[in-house]
Amino acid sequence: MKKLALIAALTLCALPLLGQKLSKEEKAAQAQARYDATLAALNAKAWVLVPDEYTNADGETESNDNNNYFLSSEGDNVFGCGRFITDNGENNIGEATTYEVNVDKKGNVKLTMNVTGRMWKGIYKITMRKGDNQADVIFTPSGKGTTRRFRGPIVPLAEANYNKRANPI
Repeated sequence: MKKLALIAALTLCALPLLGQKLSKEEKAAQAQARYDATLAALNAKAWVLVPDEYTNADGETESNDNNNYFLSSEGDNVFGCGRFITDNGENNIGEATTYEVNVDKKGNVKLTMNVTGRMWKGIYKITMRKGDNQADVIFTPSGKGTTRRFRGPIVPLAEANYNKRANPI
C-alpha cells in the first residue's frame, strides 16, 4: 500500500513538469530544424505542400483541412490535386521543365518551377522565409485560367501526410 501511495505521489509531482512550455530558444531551434529539412527537401526535389489556406475566386482567404489537395515534387515529376492548386479539379501529373531554388542573403528561399502536363501548365512561384517551413505559393497558368494563391507548410516527402490518389492525368 505504501508503494502504491509513493507511486501516486511521484506521478502527481511529475505531471506539471510534462506540461512545461518550450523556451524561445527551443522554439527557434525547432523552427530552424524544420527550415533546414525543408530546404534539403526542396533541393532534392522530394517535398509536399498541403495548403492551410487559399484565396478563393472572390479574393477571400479560406482555410483548408483536406489533405486531398496538395502540390508535390518527386524528382522531375510534379503532382497537383485540387482546383485551387492547379486551376482544374483533376489529379494532375506534370514535369518540372525548369526548377530553380534560390536562397538570398537573409536566408529566404524562392523556388520557381515551370510545370507542363497534359491538363496542367503554368509557373509556380514559392516563397519561404528563413527559419520556418511555411510557404506562400502563386500559380500562374499558361494561356487561359486564373492565378491561384495558397499557403502552407512544405515538408519532406517521407514525412508528409497527404492523400495521393491513383491514376493522375
